[in-house]
Amino acid sequence: PAITFTSTAVNLTGDDTGTVTGDLTLLGVTKPVTLDVTFNGGMKSPFSGKNVLGFSGTTTITRSEWGFATYVPTIGDSVEILIEAEFIAAD
Repeated sequence: PAITFTSTAVNLTGDDTGTVTGDLTLLGVTKPVTLDVTFNGGMKSPFSGKNVLGFSGTTTITRSEWGFATYVPTIGDSVEILIEAEFIAAD
């Protein structure tokens, strides 16, 4: 029921873009993947008053490589993963 990603490397590709390489665990199988990431900016939250940073990330995986091959090839084997994340400064 859980999907996890643990980063192992971050590389800048532009002022607000980069790649994050890491280990994706899905259905108990762990494989390396690379996310294309974009820094969406930072600001002080109008709700908490804390500093926040926003990021978006995407990658495409072949789901059968993680053992989820049900109905392949009738249903596509390629799955795009989209991550929208906001990081809030600790107290």
